[in-house]
Amino acid sequence: MHAKPSHRLYPSALRFIGLVLLLSLVLSACSEQPTPPPTADTGAIQTQAVQTAMAELTQNAPPPPTQAPEPTDLPQAPGPTPAADVPNAVVPTPEAGQPSAVANYNTFIYSGPGQNYVVYGALLGGRSALVTGRNQEGTWWAVSVPPAPDGNGWVSAEWVTATGIGNVPVLPTPPVPSTTKLVPPGPADPQVLALVNTFVRSGPADNYPAYGVAEAGVRGRVIGVSSDGEWWVVRIDPTVVGAGYGWVDVEYVQASNVDDVQVIATPQQAATASLPAPAPGAATATALDFINVRSGPGTNYLVYGVAPPGATTEVSGKSTDGLWWQVVVPTATISAEGVAWVSTSFVYTQNTENTPVVESPPSPPAVSPENPPTVGNCSLLSQTPQDLTAFSPNQPFVTTWVLQNTGDDPWDQNEYDVRFQGAFPNVILNTGPDVFDLPATINSGWNLPITISMVAPGQPGTYAESWAISLGNQAVCPFFVVIEVK
Repeated sequence: MHAKPSHRLYPSALRFIGLVLLLSLVLSACSEQPTPPPTADTGAIQTQAVQTAMAELTQNAPPPPTQAPEPTDLPQAPGPTPAADVPNAVVPTPEAGQPSAVANYNTFIYSGPGQNYVVYGALLGGRSALVTGRNQEGTWWAVSVPPAPDGNGWVSAEWVTATGIGNVPVLPTPPVPSTTKLVPPGPADPQVLALVNTFVRSGPADNYPAYGVAEAGVRGRVIGVSSDGEWWVVRIDPTVVGAGYGWVDVEYVQASNVDDVQVIATPQQAATASLPAPAPGAATATALDFINVRSGPGTNYLVYGVAPPGATTEVSGKSTDGLWWQVVVPTATISAEGVAWVSTSFVYTQNTENTPVVESPPSPPAVSPENPPTVGNCSLLSQTPQDLTAFSPNQPFVTTWVLQNTGDDPWDQNEYDVRFQGAFPNVILNTGPDVFDLPATINSGWNLPITISMVAPGQPGTYAESWAISLGNQAVCPFFVVIEVK
C-alpha cells in the first residue's frame, strides 16, 4: 500500500450507504418561513443515515514510513508484474538480522496470499521488505505494510528471496473479498479501467468500508469525482450494493472521458461500533478492514456503525447463503436485539464450525440507484430529537430539522420538493403525506425548518426514517432521524 496524505477525511454530505433507505427523495413542508442563517458551525447533511448514530469517528490507518523506492534495472519476471501506472508500495526496510524478503523482479504486494486479492502496490526489484509471517503452505510471505488495515501485505515466495525466516509465524489466510459488479459504460461515457484488483469503497478514503473488489480489466461508468480529485465515483449494480455507487482510488485505475464529471460530496465518516469482547472459547469474528456493522445480511440493510480493523466479537449465527455472520453487539448503543451482521469477506473467524444458520430480518425494499449529492448543497444546523432518543411504544413525537442551503442555487419552490425516502425496517414513523411543497423559495444561505409529526412503533427496536429535498431524481439535501423504542 502506498503512502497517502492525511487530508482524505472529509465531513461532507452523502446518503446512507447501504441502508434500506435508498430512496426517491422528499420534503416535508413546513409552515415556518425561511430565516437568515445562524452563525453556529454547520454539520454536513448525511446520506448514510444511521452511520452517525454512534459518537466516535474511525481513525486513519497508521502513517507509512517515508522511504520511497526507486526503479531498478532488473528484468521483469514473466509473472505478476506491475502496470506502469500502479503506485509503488512504501515499506519499512528491515534491520540487520531481521527476517526479510528481497524482490527478484518488479512484482506486487497483495492483501492476501494469492493473485485474486487486492493489490496494495508494486514492490520493485531489488527492494527489501520486513517479513512478518507466512501462509500455511509457505508459498507466500507476509510483509510489513504500515498503511494496510492490519499492517501486513503478501508477496509470492516465487518472486522474492527470503532470509532469516526460520521462526516467522504462520498467519491465518484472510478471506478473498467479494467482487463488486460495476455498471459497464458506453463507448463515450466517463469511465475507468481497473489496472489491478482494487477496492470499491463507501467513501473517498482507505478507512471507509469496502463494498468489494473491482477486478483487474473491468470497466466502470464514472458519475463523479471527490473534492481532492483522488477518488472516482463509479456506478454499482444496486441489486448487489444498495447505494448504487462507490469510490475507487484514482491511482489503481485508468480514466477516460472524465473532464466534465461533477464533484461529489464526501459521505459523513461512519461512527465507531464498539463491540463486546467474546467469551473464552466462543466463536469469534475479527475485522480485517474497516467493516460495516449492519442490521441484516446484505448491503441494503441499515448500517449501525463501523468496526475498525482488529475489532473482535462473538459470532452467534450465519446467513443461509453463508456470506454473512451474525455477531453479538451491545444492546444499549447499537441494537436493542443485541445482534448485528458483518460480511464474511472482511473478517477472520475462529471456532465457527458449528455456527447455526439463523433467520434473517425482513429484507429491505428494492431500490433504484440514485445520484449522489454534489458538494456544498446543504448543512444540517439542528435536529430534535437527537438520533437514538428512546421512546415508549406508540408514543407520539415531533421531529424538527433546520437545514441551510449552502449551494449556489436557490431551492425554487416550483421545482424542489420535500420527499419521504424510506423507513427502516419498513415501519413508517410519519403520520402525514409523503410529499410536500417548499413553503417558499430558499435562497443560498437561507435556513429551512422542517417539522414532521411521528409515532413510535409498538415493538421495541431501532427504527429510522429518511427524507430529502429533491430536484427530480437528484438527492439535493438528505436528512433523517433514528430512534429507539424501549
